Amino acid sequence: MCGLVGVIGDINFQDAKVFQQLLFVDTLRGSHSTGVATNDANNEVLTYKRAVSAPDYLQLKQGSAIAGNIYGDFLLGHNRYATQGAVNDINAHPFTYGNVTLAHNGTLGDQTTLPDYKDFKVDSENIAYAMGLTDNPEEVISVLKGAFALTWYNDNKMEFYIVRNQERPMWIAKHKTRDTFYYASERYMLEAILTRNDIDYTIEELPVGMLATFNVEDTTGLKPSFRKVKIQPKYVKPTTVYYNNWNQNKWSNDVKKTPGHPLNKLKDYGLKTGDEVEFYSEGIPTGSKQTTPMGGITTDGQNLEIKCFQAPVPAVAGYYTGIVQSMVKTGSTYELILTTPWLQEIIAEDVNNLDKKDEVEEILQSQKDVYLLTDDDFCMETIQ
Repeated sequence: MCGLVGVIGDINFQDAKVFQQLLFVDTLRGSHSTGVATNDANNEVLTYKRAVSAPDYLQLKQGSAIAGNIYGDFLLGHNRYATQGAVNDINAHPFTYGNVTLAHNGTLGDQTTLPDYKDFKVDSENIAYAMGLTDNPEEVISVLKGAFALTWYNDNKMEFYIVRNQERPMWIAKHKTRDTFYYASERYMLEAILTRNDIDYTIEELPVGMLATFNVEDTTGLKPSFRKVKIQPKYVKPTTVYYNNWNQNKWSNDVKKTPGHPLNKLKDYGLKTGDEVEFYSEGIPTGSKQTTPMGGITTDGQNLEIKCFQAPVPAVAGYYTGIVQSMVKTGSTYELILTTPWLQEIIAEDVNNLDKKDEVEEILQSQKDVYLLTDDDFCMETIQ
């Protein structure tokens, strides 16, 4: 767990004080390292980060100076709790690549979707690198697999960005009488510091998958713009898997020589643990026990039987995607075992949904990334 704090817009001495106090209390979310980024009157980005806790950081001459800057358009703060990479100054946030300076709260479960991922031991640095290569932030956001809340500044566009997925929090407050915004990972932390400094404010939680953009080229009348961006479903990292009492990490020569063994059969289907598989399921009948497994059939033409022991609730008929966990053999039938799947499309006229109209409507209203597949022209219509 890490913490993100910051101030954007018209910054005065009081705001700098608020930022320093936010950075101080944010030590509760991460004490391994502290980092701050800001810009000067010429829009040159300044960064100072050290592998020390925020209270110690603020005692340093450079730390205190950069955290107290009132001549810039933003103050970006990060308190690190290390999950990947050694604890040192280099691995502290923020990271700068090209025109982008970025801080990350969270941990990616799969870094392979990012460019040159093998060159980065710290996933957050890889995100900054990817963001520095693109003009469209959604290209990076849409492929992130794992937990994230991101704050970053593009000095070429003079724009400050904030976005998060469902696994990390973010709250944004606005000064009621000035064009100044404050943000923090925790609501009560933000409210406590603003109240302590007698600041009158409004506060809202940043919605999941909503990219907030602050153009600070002119902070007079500053207002963020918002747009919905694509994010990945919650990532479930594959766990150690057993195939008929054989551990996948102990693939012995005897197993390799055993015809029809699930370990070998999984490879025959061109699959491995961690792969994503799309399948159709009739769902689970209304009234069934929550422990009832959900069955299905793959849609890739192999017609491989699917079983999910952690079915979503409610489980309606439609097209799902799940992550391969294992394969088992029951009699002469091989079944692919998936982790909790996520729903991609609902078939409007599916007979298995006739008694689940309320559940279907609930899903379409609450899950905006689910599509309704109509029976009239067999095309997908986005549910707005």
